[in-house]
Amino acid sequence: MTTTALLQAELMTAIADWGQSPDGIVAPDAPLITSARLDSLHLFQLLVWIEEKVGRPIDATAIDIAAEWNTVDQIVSFIERARRES
Repeated sequence: MTTTALLQAELMTAIADWGQSPDGIVAPDAPLITSARLDSLHLFQLLVWIEEKVGRPIDATAIDIAAEWNTVDQIVSFIERARRES
């Protein structure tokens, strides 16, 4: 399994564990923020999860969360970019 696929699987499992997927399924391209699937508490959990994967703190005020973290695919791309920049 590639790093990208592993991150996708881990994130989809985390979102389901947070109770944000009643059927246990989260599509990689499903809107999470613009659909209000993730509320403020879940956005905080997402930020902590991303920071763990990147290995450093993320300044959430410096990014457009709705544009950059709206889907699993976008979040994984963000993590991969942030790892390269570290």
